[in-house]
Amino acid sequence: MVTDKQIYNTALMRHRLGNVLIWLGVLTWMPFIVLRIAGEKPSLFWYLPFHLLGVIGGARLRSAARKEMALPPAPKSVLQMLGHGLIIAGILVWAPYFYLKMIAVQDVEVMYFLPYHLTGVLSGVTILLVRYFISRNADVKV
Repeated sequence: MVTDKQIYNTALMRHRLGNVLIWLGVLTWMPFIVLRIAGEKPSLFWYLPFHLLGVIGGARLRSAARKEMALPPAPKSVLQMLGHGLIIAGILVWAPYFYLKMIAVQDVEVMYFLPYHLTGVLSGVTILLVRYFISRNADVKV
């Protein structure tokens, strides 16, 4: 017989697996970066599918696990909205790149867009981490 504790543990493992997939999706870019530093020009399209599968798949897995564990959604705060807004803006930086590359068929350099993407995403993640530590410390009663 399946108990509530087993269901919770399974969901918790899925949540952790989601975190691992997100990190693997992010770390997919390490060989790309090393090759760029070495002067090579690797194709973005060899790395992008693995990055998107890891990040989007991990986020969806984590979200489903949170629902299965019946965790309440985190209360919205100004920092959380700002962090998510910066992450979304960092992702939307790629819209002009893909328009120019695919539709306008122009030779565009990925390095013109990457700094803006990383600035938005890393700034957003930093703000979300600051929010996490503020809320964690506020929950601790001395």
